[in-house]
Amino acid sequence: MRALVVDLNNFSRYPTLSVGYLVAILRSQSFKVDVLSPFSKGVVGYPRLTKARKRDLYYNYLKYWSAVTPNTFFKKMREVLKKTVHPGGSEDKNIILDYFREFIEKKPDVVLISAYTMYLDICQDIGKICHEHNIPIIVGGSLFVEPDIAELWANVAGITAVYRGEPEFSLINIVTDVINRKDISQYSGVYLKGDKTEGRGQSALPLTPLNSLPTPDFTDFPWDLYPNRVIPLMTGRGCGWDICTFCSDVVTASGRTFRSRSIDNVMSEIKRHAVMFDANLFAFLDLKLNSDVHLWRELIAHFPKVMPGSLWTASIHIDCRRDNGLSREDLFRARAAGLVRLTFGLESGSPRILKLMAKGTKLNRISNFLKDAYDAGISVRVTTIIGYPEEVPEDVNLTTRFIEQHGEYIERIVLNRFTLMPSTPIAKTLKKQPEKFPFIKVKELDLTSGIIAHENQQLATKEYTLAVFKLIRAIHKINRHPLKESAKEFEGVM
Repeated sequence: MRALVVDLNNFSRYPTLSVGYLVAILRSQSFKVDVLSPFSKGVVGYPRLTKARKRDLYYNYLKYWSAVTPNTFFKKMREVLKKTVHPGGSEDKNIILDYFREFIEKKPDVVLISAYTMYLDICQDIGKICHEHNIPIIVGGSLFVEPDIAELWANVAGITAVYRGEPEFSLINIVTDVINRKDISQYSGVYLKGDKTEGRGQSALPLTPLNSLPTPDFTDFPWDLYPNRVIPLMTGRGCGWDICTFCSDVVTASGRTFRSRSIDNVMSEIKRHAVMFDANLFAFLDLKLNSDVHLWRELIAHFPKVMPGSLWTASIHIDCRRDNGLSREDLFRARAAGLVRLTFGLESGSPRILKLMAKGTKLNRISNFLKDAYDAGISVRVTTIIGYPEEVPEDVNLTTRFIEQHGEYIERIVLNRFTLMPSTPIAKTLKKQPEKFPFIKVKELDLTSGIIAHENQQLATKEYTLAVFKLIRAIHKINRHPLKESAKEFEGVM
């Protein structure tokens, strides 16, 4: 049997981990597998943060203002630009569909699509092509755990089923039955057209045990096109904190509970990839690599022994556990073990906003971490959020102040506007207590983006806008600096 796996994600720095798992599982059962990676044909995802250009400062001013202005003309212009500029636009769509037709000539028995919701229009055309050739399609992705999104996609002509959850352990049975035109409604996580009956089409339970997963197969990806040979991997799934009010990971397939692998299992995978792809750069995609402090420290201890001279990067959470694995000693040991870059969510420099977000962190602890990581020689990337409900100009000013005070310790900052994600704690609060937020107008869930549109009148005031502009300037100043020499291979990766 032959399967075509279509990768409609936005990675152009390294292979897509979820696709690697699908390919490995299918090939382990003697499937012939082809992988459609749009990057092979020059289609790239959203640009990752790299060294800022001078003109980016003014672009970011305009980008923020056009997002919050009440001027209807500029708001419409912004929406038009978003639809034409984003990955998967008309030019990308034509390239992907032509490439897809090349694979259809090989007559696959099934098409599996890993996709972001923004690729709906492309998948509608893929559905038409597969319908003409009588080829079943199964679609999956993190946001399909949202019932309304799953329903929309399940009703696309040509799509056989949507999978809601982590499919690895049931993949072979589902794919085999789909090919043989058997009923697959009994499988947990499968959402079929019209699945509104209670108990039908529900998300699959979180996947365990993770040690049973195979080593992902990345052989079909265009390695010669990546800037560097970076291997993606995860030691666990989910987040050890898992309660931030704004975070979509608390409800998506990968973030509903925390589960981790054994250190032997992780290091075995690393060794295999290093040999197969002649690679010595590794990106840990765990939501928070220090969720399991024991495994975090085991990784630091084992990595230099198994992979001497190799470099790695990861995301962490600076929480308030007595021991979160991020002491000064831990960071110096991690740097000696090849860790050259860390990412974490500061989100705000306002204690009040951090508390509303349920971040579970303290600014003094973040301050100590930044100084210790800098002394250890670790490049630090920070994410921030503006526009959280109830945020006022003084909160933004506190964020700016914190960043300016710690600018020498930070190498990159990503500034995000608050997005309202479905089923998150803050989305539920806004729905249940609208009287508490009279300045916020919540609209319907946009099924193509997976975001609930909303308008916050407080964000368009002159005082708030000036505070944001000051923050943008502080961030731009930091992002103009080059990365540490040791971390330059991970520029634009995380």
